[in-house]
Amino acid sequence: MRRVIVTGAKGGTGPSIVSAFADAGWDVLGLDLKPCAIWETGYRQVDLRDGASLYEICAGADAIVHFGSLPTDAWTSWHTAYENLALGGFHVLQAAARLGIRRLVLASSPEIYGDLMRVPYLPVDESSPARPDSIYGAAKQNLETLAAHYARWYGIAIAALRPQRIVYEQSYEWRFRRFTADPAAAVDALWSYVDARDVASACLAWIESDLSGCEVFGVAADDVCVDVSTAQLLATHLPQITDVRAVLPDRSGLVDCTKLKSLLSWQPQHHWQQMARESQQGNFPHEPAAR
Repeated sequence: MRRVIVTGAKGGTGPSIVSAFADAGWDVLGLDLKPCAIWETGYRQVDLRDGASLYEICAGADAIVHFGSLPTDAWTSWHTAYENLALGGFHVLQAAARLGIRRLVLASSPEIYGDLMRVPYLPVDESSPARPDSIYGAAKQNLETLAAHYARWYGIAIAALRPQRIVYEQSYEWRFRRFTADPAAAVDALWSYVDARDVASACLAWIESDLSGCEVFGVAADDVCVDVSTAQLLATHLPQITDVRAVLPDRSGLVDCTKLKSLLSWQPQHHWQQMARESQQGNFPHEPAAR
């Protein structure tokens, strides 16, 4: 059985990734900083800054999906954030290179673009200029560059995913509903979002593909997260962005995922209206579920 290592297995997106690979028949080993319960199997506690431990744990794996990093630099000093992002990412790449692991997904970030309200054109795509405003975006940009070199040096097939605002499973009420209720609340992300299950399916699609090299992919739902037309949203909230390079009918999203759809036959399956219905049916709690 093929084995995949999933870092950040107990984070927001991690459980969805673990489930997607397990459902596809993979032997999944999850890694996270959080302690391992005595009854848990298929999981190890590890600090990714400890390269030796990571190397030992990854031995025998066929692929790695790396989502094990801080989700923001707002909770720590920039020094701590950079160490976590850069050193942890380097150790993942180095473990893959030394162990001969040939397929890898890295969690990158749209923070590489900087302020999305000041992008030069819309929709945003993988060629949009990198103008990070923080150490978080800069570190993610650096990790993408390093990944491209590792792909060239060692023949590792690497996908760097830039998922938009991720809606974790069972998080709609406490994490996302407020963005669907007020257009002004979501303008900073261009009203874009993506369900964690769709992020997971993108990870699986890359790992199970035969594509080579290092590729960067934007990952987002097809629509905006409010019941307002995209044209009206742009006219009201972003009149300064005049270079619009696509026809945007109805509530079309402002992040172009054509590359991901074309190369990996990926399609987003989960949309916020569905999440709202699930919430009303009682499938989504009003606070984070204990894991």
